[in-house]
Amino acid sequence: MRQQTQKENAAVEVTLARWRHKATNTLMIASALVYLPVTAIVLAGQGPALTGPITGVAVGIYGILLLETLLWRVDYRVRVGVNLATGYALALIVGIALPQGPFIRALPLILPLIATIFFGRRAGSIATGLSILILLFVPSLSTVPGLVGILVAEGQHVPGWPSFIWFQGIALTAILLQSMVLLNRFHEMLMQSLADRTAAYHKLKDEIQERRRLEHEVARITDEERRRLGNEIHDGVCQQITAALLRSEALREWLNPADASATEAITGLTTLLEETIDEARAVAHGLCPLESDSEALAAALRTLAGRIQTASGIACVLEIAGDVYLADVAKANHLYRIAQEAASNAVRHAHARTISIRLSGAEDSLLLEVEDDGDGLPENSNARGMGLRTMSYRADLMEGMLTATAGTRGGTLIACRVPCTGLPLPEHQRQDVKEGP
Repeated sequence: MRQQTQKENAAVEVTLARWRHKATNTLMIASALVYLPVTAIVLAGQGPALTGPITGVAVGIYGILLLETLLWRVDYRVRVGVNLATGYALALIVGIALPQGPFIRALPLILPLIATIFFGRRAGSIATGLSILILLFVPSLSTVPGLVGILVAEGQHVPGWPSFIWFQGIALTAILLQSMVLLNRFHEMLMQSLADRTAAYHKLKDEIQERRRLEHEVARITDEERRRLGNEIHDGVCQQITAALLRSEALREWLNPADASATEAITGLTTLLEETIDEARAVAHGLCPLESDSEALAAALRTLAGRIQTASGIACVLEIAGDVYLADVAKANHLYRIAQEAASNAVRHAHARTISIRLSGAEDSLLLEVEDDGDGLPENSNARGMGLRTMSYRADLMEGMLTATAGTRGGTLIACRVPCTGLPLPEHQRQDVKEGP
């Protein structure tokens, strides 16, 4: 399980790295385009009157941005890291030179977003801390004597002309466009991921439905094969043994009554043939316990309870309540096999003295319960064996639910509830009945 999780996480990281590389290319191209007018205004001298060195720094930062755009094969972490570093450098310079401008208030807000998207939450937290420091403390550096004069020409650090306001609007528009391009790309990735997951979910759902259909088909074919074998044994083997029995009885009539040894041999053969017929019929009935009608389940459970009590000497009681008529023969067969397995486990492993088989119906469901007063469930759930897993598998095929809990008499209670569409119960059978074998 841990190895599977590690593989899935590794696959996610690979997909995310691939997306981040593509998003970096988009981010660099968008940044180069939106900051081009700002840089042109600075070079034309129409923006804030920056000193020559600071103008060179601003142009150099834009040159780095262009270089990052061209070097699109370089690892995205290097390019985004340089972009963040130059962004904070620009925020620091502008924050000192123009503390009252909106540009300084907006740029630090976008940088933590970029750091989070490309490097994760930890990098985003560090970038958030840096942005907070710039927003709160850098503007106060403009009061340091002589510092503003290094950045802005004398008398120009408090701009008020319309061209500067236009410059600030262009700068803020650039930040907005940069942010929206990045967020749109991230949104596309999330939507694609959601679409892929939805498609995978529907594919898995279809595969589960197809698997369930195949399981139903296999179970149906298995039941039909059992029914065919049961019919062949009953109609073929039993008839042939019966014919042999009749010939044996006829031969006994032909023998001389004085020949005691021959008569005794024929009598033994006749008895053996009769026992073989009974055994073959029991096997045929076990292979095909239910008839193809809605009343077959109750009748088959009644026969099962009688056979258990006869074979084991354990009291086995059948209780029927409500509308238990089931038109779905496949479900009826599964319920019968669950009852057979649960009762067999109680006889063989639980050392039970009594077994109760209860079948109760409602408008939309049917409940089968098999309870004994034996040793109860094993403490180790892994030791419950194949029988319980087989019963659970049959319940799942019926879209039902099977539980195994402690019984009211200290033993085990196996309960299986399945959805069903019952047929109307005859009027003379609408009251609850309780019957033994």
